[in-house]
Amino acid sequence: MRKWMFSILLPVMAVVSCGPLTYTLPVEKRVQSDANVDFAGALPGVMAVLQDGSADSTLMSALVCGMAEGLEVDLGLDSGSVPVFVMKAGDVDFRDSAQKQYVHALTGVDFLIVADSLSVGEFSVEHVQEQAYVQSQFLKQTQVRLPYSVKVQVFNVDSLPPVADLSESDVFEWTLMAESEIADLKAIEKVNSELDEYFRTIGVTMAGGLTPRWETVNVSLYVYDNAQWTEACRLAYLFEWEKAMNIWLEEAASPDTKKAACAAYNISVACEMLDMNDMAEEWKTRSERLFNYNR
Repeated sequence: MRKWMFSILLPVMAVVSCGPLTYTLPVEKRVQSDANVDFAGALPGVMAVLQDGSADSTLMSALVCGMAEGLEVDLGLDSGSVPVFVMKAGDVDFRDSAQKQYVHALTGVDFLIVADSLSVGEFSVEHVQEQAYVQSQFLKQTQVRLPYSVKVQVFNVDSLPPVADLSESDVFEWTLMAESEIADLKAIEKVNSELDEYFRTIGVTMAGGLTPRWETVNVSLYVYDNAQWTEACRLAYLFEWEKAMNIWLEEAASPDTKKAACAAYNISVACEMLDMNDMAEEWKTRSERLFNYNR
């Protein structure tokens, strides 16, 4: 369900015109995730599928733990709420419907985010000729790169194909600075010691693409210079849309078609705020029809 909240409250100003004025409200709208996944209140789980003999199992663990932590923060859950599972690659095939249903039943979650086939390449080191000027001194620069790729898919108990694919291939790049040139091995050791945390961060970022985000949008309302319309706007500012809508419903029956059109429009906004999208569309259509009478 979409939720809205006001980012600011605007004071109700006196209207000096006989016709309607509009107030534009900046509000924060909760929109669907970038991956277009809706957990619908269900608790998701995270799974690492490890290849036999893989040297990257520690990094895979860091990745899935980062996903779980990111989901907990983004979904407002307690730490440790999102379960993390580990299976061997030969024990499950998500392309097989029976095996997939078995895994969902075994884990007890409807949505399962599966990290598979993590591949980490070789380090490369480059000593940059140009020095960096930092805190009143020139420092030598050493760049370290590491390519990686990982397969991450989201599975829903009701669908055999994955409902989202977050797989990616990219290159880590670090720039180390020191007064003297850093040896290749020392540079690699430095970044390698922190690699777990980098993969944990990737997991947190991936999780962010699965959860709703907030964006600021502008919403306008019509208001007339009388107590009822002013009170309705005040209630809207306080996010009491049901009470505001009750006032506009009375005004929507007005013989003044322009005033009725403005009320119908405001009702359509209120319905959208309350996630009553079908009703919002009906009132929007009625508002447009009434406005056409005044042309």
